[in-house]
Amino acid sequence: MLFLVGIGGAGCRIVDAFYKKEPFSSILSKFSHTKEDIIGVVIDTSSDSLTSLRNISMENRVLIGKSRAKGHGTGANVELGRKIINEELELAMNTIRKVTRDKPDFFFVIAGIGGGTGTGGAGIIADRLKKYYNTPVFGVIMLPSLGEGTHLMKNAYSGFINLIKNFDGVLVQDNNVLTNRGEDITTSSKIITTSTVRFFNTAEANEISQAIKGKVAGFGYMRVKSESMSAKDVLQKLIRDKMYINLDNAKPEEFYLILRGNLNSFYGENFAREWIKNKYDAKLNIRMKDISGSKKDIGVMVTGIENIFNVEEETNIEKEKSIPPDLEDLLSDIQSL
Repeated sequence: MLFLVGIGGAGCRIVDAFYKKEPFSSILSKFSHTKEDIIGVVIDTSSDSLTSLRNISMENRVLIGKSRAKGHGTGANVELGRKIINEELELAMNTIRKVTRDKPDFFFVIAGIGGGTGTGGAGIIADRLKKYYNTPVFGVIMLPSLGEGTHLMKNAYSGFINLIKNFDGVLVQDNNVLTNRGEDITTSSKIITTSTVRFFNTAEANEISQAIKGKVAGFGYMRVKSESMSAKDVLQKLIRDKMYINLDNAKPEEFYLILRGNLNSFYGENFAREWIKNKYDAKLNIRMKDISGSKKDIGVMVTGIENIFNVEEETNIEKEKSIPPDLEDLLSDIQSL
């Protein structure tokens, strides 16, 4: 059973996507999560965000902050988001309790950060879930694109540092990686949503929770045809094209390559381990589940990573912080003239 809580617009959309019935192929149907295997709750301050969801049941949706936000969201005000979730935490918890019939082994709380609801509320929800259910809670966090504005980046930068303290482990996807490749933010969000759902359909939830416990991790997903493939080639493509996080200064500890499907033509595991060791000074674990069929679904996790925010983003954030005093000095000089 996979227990999910989405908070804020991005988190709600991703949890909703887990409930979408896709013509995914008979391979995945043999081992992927189905609607009966998922318990999801979505929480937001925007009524439009919640009503736009297409798949999750209405009874699993929670609108909070009706008096403060009037159903219009928090406007990227993190403090407002924090106040609302603190005041209406039991409203959200009541819904979670109603739909959670069995005690979870763990929860995944999914949120985009930068906005007010996800940034302000994800950590509070995580703490409450841990205390009430006495179970680990892991985060699945989406970082905003710098193109969405430095205000959101400032919120995300400070919010992420605080959030990782609330979770027992964190998976991260970064919209900047995709927008830097030329994708617009709408397309980037759709790609990350699809990647997240299919990664969880490929990896077992227990595998994920064990690998990321106490760590920050990136992840990716791709599907390939049945032609022969080497482990190194697969890893290179996943890291280069399908993992939406910057590994340049990340100092990863461990890679997990997860394969599901027809594995007869898969080879080169030891060579891939050597390549990962030489390139990243990290370990490589390979986990395979051989299932008949013509296609392979492949996921990758990279755990123990650091420096999620790159230098350029941090520099831009600091520059914005320094603008007001500079403007004050400039205006005072003009006035004196």
